[in-house]
Order: sequence, then structure tokens, then C-alpha cells
Amino acid sequence: MIRNNVFLRRILYNARLLIIAITAIISLIPVAFIIMNSFMGAAEAAARYTSIVTAHNSFGVISGNMHYINMGFIPELISISAWREVLVENPESLRFMWNSFILTVPILVGQLVIAPLAAYGMERAKSKHKEKLFFTYIIIMLLPMQALLVPHFIAANMLGINQTYLAIILPAIFAPFGVFLVRQQLKGFNKEIIEAGKIDGANELRIFIRLVVPNIKPTITVLAVLAFAEAWNIIDQAVVFIRDSFALPMSVHLSANLAGNMGIVFALSTLFMIPAMIVFIYGQDDMKEGLGYSGHR
Repeated sequence: MIRNNVFLRRILYNARLLIIAITAIISLIPVAFIIMNSFMGAAEAAARYTSIVTAHNSFGVISGNMHYINMGFIPELISISAWREVLVENPESLRFMWNSFILTVPILVGQLVIAPLAAYGMERAKSKHKEKLFFTYIIIMLLPMQALLVPHFIAANMLGINQTYLAIILPAIFAPFGVFLVRQQLKGFNKEIIEAGKIDGANELRIFIRLVVPNIKPTITVLAVLAFAEAWNIIDQAVVFIRDSFALPMSVHLSANLAGNMGIVFALSTLFMIPAMIVFIYGQDDMKEGLGYSGHR
């Protein structure tokens, strides 16, 4: 009986591993597709992914002046022309990557400073209304971004920062999700550590920096990764607040140029993925621990 139970558990464990592996492979297919297609020549990219009928795609099904997209995972002819165009011959597109960094870095730094401090202050506050305030944070967090764009636009006009990066950066720094995430862990934080710090004569700020932050590092890492992903992929706010086409982030620039040279679009998309991949890989170990903490508070 015991042997049968062990055998059954092994089967279930291997089945779970197989499901996870299949899910991971399926999730990676779009990434591999973009990377492989970035090594496609301009003529083949136009033949496969644009509406232009050329000698390269006339073998396909043609309806009037249109042809069907002919997706391919591996290029028929490997070419670095798109990469040469992006990195050497026409590097102007890289300025949109720089625009993305200009938006993302202040948002990320601001959230990592504001959110833990606000969450700690909210948790330590003695006010009987703090839970009502926290509930308000949750409601705002659940509102779709599109519902907040109009008040953001009005506030930006009043402050005179419309059509500038500040109109995007300032609201994003004070986004409620980070406060919610960090406070979820602080609810279960060992209060004896804080009391020991107070007995030693440390003030609240010193206790927060020296005792609290090192113990919630996994949750702060989760916040950093998620805040980076959110800011790096900004689209709606950039479309509303930025009118200068050369000041747009790469996320908007890519969507606005899908009708152009698709080989270059694939190369830029690959470049655009690299920073997010680096951030995720760097923080993946702490993310598993941090999400575990936040999930059972």
C-alpha cells in the first residue's frame, strides 16, 4: 500500500513537471518567434508580414491588392540586415529606447522609495481610519488606467506639465499597488524586531532602514520587477501626454511602425525585450520568495 502511494505521488509529481515544462515552452514561443524573425531580410519580411504584393509573395493567395500573412518561425535566408540597419546605418530608432529609460528609471526609483515608506507609515499609524485609507488605495488600484487618464490630464494641465514626461512620471511614482504589496507583508512582520529597535533608541526612520527593509527585500524585489515591467510597457499615458513623436517611448514607437520594415520592427522588439529579461532574471529568486510572502498574508 505504501509502495503504491509513493509510486502515485511520483506520477503526479512528474505530471506536474511535464505540465509546467509544456506551459513554459508555449510561453517562450512568441519570444523565440520575434528573435528568429529579427534575422529575416527586408524582402522576405515584406513578403510575409505586410499587405504589399511583391514577386516574393505572389505565390500566396491574393485577393485584389492584398495577400495573406505567411508567418514563419525560421527565415528562409538568415540575414543581419535589420540589425545592421538598427545599430549601424540608422540608429535613430535607438533614441526611443533611451526615451523608455528616461520614463522608466524615475518611476522605478520613485516607487521603491515612496511605496515602502508609505506602507510602513500606514502599518505603524495609530489612526483608526487607516484601514479606510488602505481600502481607498485598493479601490484606486482596481480602477483601469483609462478611467484615471482624464483626471491625470486635468491635473497635468493645472500644474503646467502636460506634454512632458513629468505628466507620466509623477502619477506613476505614487501608484497604489506598491503600497498594497509591501503592506501585505508588513502585516505579518515580527513586531518584536521593531520594539527591540525602539528599546535601543532608534527612531522610526532608522528602524525602517536598518531593520525592516533588509527583512522585506524579497517583496521589494517583486515591486521593482513589476514596477519596471509596468513603466517599460507604458502606452496609453504616452499617447495621451506626449505629442512629440520623437519623444515617444519604444513601446509606442513599435506599435506605430508595424506597417514599416517588419525586419527592423522584429529587431527593435528584440532589443526592447532585453532589459525586461535582465530585470526578471536578476530578481527571479527573490520574486518566488516575495510572492509567497504576499500571497498568504
